[in-house]
Amino acid sequence: MQETLFETELTITQEYEKILKNNYPSQQDKYGALDLINWDFKEFQTQYLSHRFHSYPARFIPQIPKTFINLFTEKNDTVIDPFCGCGTTIVESFLNRRASIGNDFNPLACLITKVKARLISEEEMSLLSKKLLELKRYTDSDHRKPEYYRKLPKRNVSNLFNRDMINELCLIKEGLDELKEKEKIYDLGLVALSSTIWSIIESENGVEIFANFYRKIINMMGTIREMRALVKKEPNVRVIHGDARFLKIDSNSSTLIVTSPPYVNALDYYRVHMYNMLWLGMNYEDFRKHEIGGHSHYIANRFRLLSEYLADMLRSMIEMNRVLVEGGVCVIAIGNSSLEYELIESYKRFLDFASYLNFRPIKTIFRNIDTTKKYTSKDIGKIDDEYIIVLEKTNNIGISSKDDAFVEEVVTKQMKEFEQRVKENPGSSLRGKRVSEKRLKQNADRIAEAIRLIPQDIKIKGG
Repeated sequence: MQETLFETELTITQEYEKILKNNYPSQQDKYGALDLINWDFKEFQTQYLSHRFHSYPARFIPQIPKTFINLFTEKNDTVIDPFCGCGTTIVESFLNRRASIGNDFNPLACLITKVKARLISEEEMSLLSKKLLELKRYTDSDHRKPEYYRKLPKRNVSNLFNRDMINELCLIKEGLDELKEKEKIYDLGLVALSSTIWSIIESENGVEIFANFYRKIINMMGTIREMRALVKKEPNVRVIHGDARFLKIDSNSSTLIVTSPPYVNALDYYRVHMYNMLWLGMNYEDFRKHEIGGHSHYIANRFRLLSEYLADMLRSMIEMNRVLVEGGVCVIAIGNSSLEYELIESYKRFLDFASYLNFRPIKTIFRNIDTTKKYTSKDIGKIDDEYIIVLEKTNNIGISSKDDAFVEEVVTKQMKEFEQRVKENPGSSLRGKRVSEKRLKQNADRIAEAIRLIPQDIKIKGG
């Protein structure tokens, strides 16, 4: 039985690879090839090579960028992901010998992406191995750093870290800091440390810290050796710690964008990454203030969060148009969300934006998400499907992402359409929950308030 399953998986994979490698005579034929693919990718291995380096919530599977990179780019082209997260698009560009630019406002995301799309020499890895042996001796000794205990946030998760664990993490970080001048192995060590901290939080039962850290480093170095054998000449990779609304990227510099923007109200990434960022010395408070779509914004009226989110996404799409060449392809993977029991059909919002921004809609692909895989998160477990929007840039637009008047006009139109839909069909995302009519009526009032406050809520914050 196992052999039959294996043969079936191999056949499915081979068929997929055949679709990617066909020599299609035209762009239209390439678009047609998208219809030949089963986008659920149920039988596929989705964690391979450096994709395994670090868990990350709500990341999309590598087959999505891989498909578009193979069909719509050539060897010398540049692929951009303005919301690169843990670098799935950048890694696939790297493995397929394309130059790439990843952008994210989360400094941890930028660090993970850099490490996952970079080769390291055997000589450098030998230095890291020696440091591991030193760290093993340090962690076996009886150093104490109680002052670190007071730095943990006042949250229940902090209870997972006892004094001995904090001490051991501190010693590992101090040891890694001695490698700062060796950027590649220093960054690799930091990602392994961050991944270890993630393991502590996910397990909730405690882990052997140094053993876990050591195992991650060894596995990562083994993966890098595999990647060195596959990628003989490293393509150019640029990772920017920046704002997707104001990309620090030249205009008309890319033939393909593949990205998965944040979901409105789905997840506060700063909360998820708080402990990782704390130990790595990153400023998670700054990230929290400027995070797009975080559900801690506008607690008294979530619908103000929606108008702010729509404005941020519109500004980001203006920038996507700017950095793409004419005829370039823009791929956006996004799932629907809900606010106060009202369905937010996010993919329709992006398609509406496209109509203002000289993007021609090519296809909208529906796919089911396998919620049993680590590419999902318990924090957004309600999202079990997503849409892949395929757009083609027809020409440049004479609009800046800082044009508040334009952004206000488009967002107001969308919010008024949303308001009308809620009046006609309140509670469109109840999912069997019992909610009073009074509560749903309050939604209409709050949406009206959010519309009135659009001029102030869509103003650029932290830009």
